Amino acid sequence: MSATPGDVRNIVLVGHTGAGKTTLLRHLLQVAEKTDDLRAPDGDGAWPGVGAAGGGAGTAPGGEPPQRSVSLVLGSLRHRGTTVNLLDTPGYPDFVGELRAGLRAADAALFVISALEGIDGSTRMLWDECAAVGMPRAIAVTRLDHPLADFDSMVMACQEAFGSNVLPVYLLEGSGTPAHGGSTEAGAPTGSSVSGNGRRVPDRRLVGLVTGRLIDYTAEGRHEHERPVELIGAQAEARGALIEGVIAESEDETLLDRYLGGAELDPKILLADLETAVARGSFYPVLPVITPPGVERDIRELLPGLGTVELLDLFVHSFPSPREHPLPSLTRPDGSPCPPAVGDPSGPLVAEIVRTTTDPYIGRMSLVRVFSGVLRPDAAVHVSGHGRAAAGHPDHEDNERVGALSQAVGLSLHSVDECPAGGICVITRLSTAETGDTLSDPDDPRYLPAWSMPEPLLPTAVRTQARSDESKLSAALGRISAEDPTLTITQDPDTGQLVLWCMGEAHTDLVLERLRDRFGVTLEKVPLRLPMRETLRGPAEGVGRLVKQSGGHGQYAICRIRVEPLPAGGGFEFVDEVVGGAVPRQFIASVEKGIRGQLERGLIAGFPMVDLRVRLIDGKAHSVDSSDLAFQTAGALALRDAAETAGMVLLEPILEIDVDVPDEHVGPVMTDISSRRGRVVGVAPAGGADAAREPDDRPARTVIHAEVPAMEMTRYAVDLRSVSHGTGVFTRRHHGYERLPEQLAAQVAARD
Repeated sequence: MSATPGDVRNIVLVGHTGAGKTTLLRHLLQVAEKTDDLRAPDGDGAWPGVGAAGGGAGTAPGGEPPQRSVSLVLGSLRHRGTTVNLLDTPGYPDFVGELRAGLRAADAALFVISALEGIDGSTRMLWDECAAVGMPRAIAVTRLDHPLADFDSMVMACQEAFGSNVLPVYLLEGSGTPAHGGSTEAGAPTGSSVSGNGRRVPDRRLVGLVTGRLIDYTAEGRHEHERPVELIGAQAEARGALIEGVIAESEDETLLDRYLGGAELDPKILLADLETAVARGSFYPVLPVITPPGVERDIRELLPGLGTVELLDLFVHSFPSPREHPLPSLTRPDGSPCPPAVGDPSGPLVAEIVRTTTDPYIGRMSLVRVFSGVLRPDAAVHVSGHGRAAAGHPDHEDNERVGALSQAVGLSLHSVDECPAGGICVITRLSTAETGDTLSDPDDPRYLPAWSMPEPLLPTAVRTQARSDESKLSAALGRISAEDPTLTITQDPDTGQLVLWCMGEAHTDLVLERLRDRFGVTLEKVPLRLPMRETLRGPAEGVGRLVKQSGGHGQYAICRIRVEPLPAGGGFEFVDEVVGGAVPRQFIASVEKGIRGQLERGLIAGFPMVDLRVRLIDGKAHSVDSSDLAFQTAGALALRDAAETAGMVLLEPILEIDVDVPDEHVGPVMTDISSRRGRVVGVAPAGGADAAREPDDRPARTVIHAEVPAMEMTRYAVDLRSVSHGTGVFTRRHHGYERLPEQLAAQVAARD
């Protein structure tokens, strides 16, 4: 199915979980298969993440069951001679990495919104992200077959959430307003009818607001009336609003004068201007869509769902081709500038890996979007990966050779000889390439800066369940980390724990499932230990005495120290105040070394001691039995003795956080911060928040600056989502250490 860039559309389906994205994808594939007679032969199989044709929703990476959409799924169809690549993304916030990958590979976005659940906060935020980069968008309202669904109300909700340029291009007849003065044409729907397989199908009708034509969906199929009808009432008002919206975006300045003068505008002109405005990303059409339940096994008995053919026409005629959509900026791998790329097969090769998975039999498989040039099997490519070193992915530059190359036909993969600019394909045998890496010509390397990815902020400490898993753990973590850019794996240097940083609890569970099912490594969750510190409660003196003389060479070392706490961040100071040679000069450093060793080991809970000054004031030595090791031991004992006299306290890490939320959620978020022993240190309007849209179209947002104990923040990524209804985001960074309350310190000391 290789096609020129002008005959390709790459579209990502986005929306909240349960909106019906996957159902819509499967039905669109079947509608296109029937209407365009695309009866593809059996494919070469399906890769994990592309899926398998049939009744399921497609198989996600690693063979996850289809009932939970957790991965990016690619399906491809042809409609009116155009190849349409549809990228179905998970709606659950935990899998935002799959969503960002789909946005990177696509040139336009279809927002799928349920008429029952409405528009959630994460969908609003995603709309703003698309607006910031100028991505063309359209809206499909689903689940309209439910008795409580109301298309008109959903259009109003979309306009309130997304702006005034959101307008319906079709109306769903049957809400109580006659379409054309109450008259009924011959053959018009009257309620319901029975299809060829005996299934009762409700009769429905669409009203085209631009053409004025009626489109019937019955058990006999889809029928578009050739003769336009006169729209009255609310439908006439909707058509007027649509025409005015199109005229506002049109470059033809005479349209407005003709419209105001009462002239009837040519629907072809209006459609052309509407399609141009949609492609530019300045006008956002809304379409009603009703998909039949289940999947039709016999394609000959398939009845296209209401609005599905119109949606396919929108994809082909209104959404931009890869050649028309602006491409990401390019640099050389060393950061130096290079000429911009265009979506031209004759240009230099520039492609990007948007998804990576590992098959137990095939090995590593990469989903690739080709932005320029042509990608061919067995071709040499330069792999560039930068910008993720902080997440455990070192920068790398490698030359590799592409293996097999396949493209999707429906939900199956078929081998192809090439993938030109604008296409999306699957390649194998790239052993070092990871998600987000750039592929280019080894003789002319290019680099696409990695797309923005939210920081994983939910930590989970894990350990292997069996000793036999330890030998496989490192390789398994490396592979799964290469696949998932939203996963960060760390080994805490203070606690020694292996910590998985994920986007949420569902993401964590999925990572553990994949490690177990695909790599045979079983990890279990353990309580997370925070890197605390210990310090002195006050000044004191202590004596370290090591005297062992039981025959032969003994051990003899005595030292007296004075300790005192330092201000926060003072570190450790060692002061030699010995006079008269009570401790020989060669053993002064030994005492300090012993004290430093004890500081690292801690005294009450095994955490390092900080912020204290130690003065060595006196001691004794033996000419034969004193040694370096003896004075190290004595120094440690002296510190223990002084700490017992002075008393110890635990210091907990404090995080500085910035929480970005809509104004309506500021109060609950601040209350939640206070309940976590946090303190708000500042509140300010979110800077640059109005760049994507006019100020009156977008809810104002506020950034809350606060300092909160890290102990109270381990689940904040999940809790903030609940408090802010999915609209809040936050960043965190280390601020310092503060004294842990006594009751909590006792619990930590008893546990650790």
